[in-house]
Amino acid sequence: MSDMGVMLIQQGARRNYIYARQLEAAGLLHSVVTDAAWPVSGPGRAGRLAVKVMPWLSRALERRTLRGVLDGRLRASVLPNVASLSRLFVHEERAYALADEALALANRWRGLDGADIVLNYQGNGGSFLDFAKRKGVKIVTDFIITPKYLEIERDEHARWPGWEANLTSQAVIDFYRRKVSHLVQISDVYLCPSQAVARDLAEMPGFVASRVRILPYGVSGTMVHQGVPVAGRVLFAGAAGLRKGLPYLAQAATILKAVRPDVEIVVAGKVADTVGSRPEVGDLTFLGVLDRDRMAEEFARADMFCLPSLAEGSATSIFEALANGLPVVTTASSGSVVTDGVEGLIVPERSGEGIAGAIVAIVSDREKRTSMSLAACGAAQRYGDDACGEAFIRVIKSLGMNS
Repeated sequence: MSDMGVMLIQQGARRNYIYARQLEAAGLLHSVVTDAAWPVSGPGRAGRLAVKVMPWLSRALERRTLRGVLDGRLRASVLPNVASLSRLFVHEERAYALADEALALANRWRGLDGADIVLNYQGNGGSFLDFAKRKGVKIVTDFIITPKYLEIERDEHARWPGWEANLTSQAVIDFYRRKVSHLVQISDVYLCPSQAVARDLAEMPGFVASRVRILPYGVSGTMVHQGVPVAGRVLFAGAAGLRKGLPYLAQAATILKAVRPDVEIVVAGKVADTVGSRPEVGDLTFLGVLDRDRMAEEFARADMFCLPSLAEGSATSIFEALANGLPVVTTASSGSVVTDGVEGLIVPERSGEGIAGAIVAIVSDREKRTSMSLAACGAAQRYGDDACGEAFIRVIKSLGMNS
């Protein structure tokens, strides 16, 4: 075990607890502070009884099992899960903050117990981070999404009235900006999954450029399904909404229907009734929410992948597309590792014409499509778990060197 001890604080099983496993493998993990979760040894008698009574809990149990980490490292509490029910009454960002404070309360009595670095996702841990900072502990924050995402959502609601319920009030935006600004000020390191996040983070009060570390998340747990791509089949995967640029994808589909009727854009993911029933999206094919096997099949059938997102951290779906050898049409704000003209094409934001033009450019040039497919596979290898994990551990170890 290293002299350095990292306390990881996270809500949920984000990225399948990959930071915990990587820190444990490097001998750097002090503890994992989280909401409902179980060690590999199992949930205990009460948990097993609950699964017998409610079999559907078995999937949650599987997802929340902390593998690759010693049992004694886990500090789990259901208090944040209870607090998160507040999202039924308040905006999700306020609910997240309440859950973070519940996690802080659950962890406070146990204290730091020798940890000298606290790593958190986007403020998970709430006021416990301030407590740790006062104790001289270094704070590392993974900023998982652009700090401007709520403002972008508000602007899109104004552009496309009636598409989605507008819950993005100015009060919530101000609340979120205060939270992120505070994180920026107390964090010794800003882990940013993309240049897009670092760019927007730079606009926050208290930002210090030297604290930025760009660490792409990479490909993790991606299913690669062998199959024959259908020429002209364009796949979109994710929650089909305004933030993901769906109206502009719909515009592209309408343009393509006139100039390249052989091209079909399919949308895999959750879509609200208010969106899916709109006449503007009539040229998109909605597949609904798919399980992992069906999703893998869709990646195998696709000719290319398209995500015209307006606000991300680094879209996981693009890493999945790359791993499946799909050329990608996307925006700079998707936070992807795609290089324009290599693994795909980067298009302007909010441009149906730009999306349509990029799709036609790839569909019409099969040699280009093949070249981009090979480059996509190469990018997926460069951003695998091992490579990204090594880069992450180097950042953490550098904090010890700078002590």
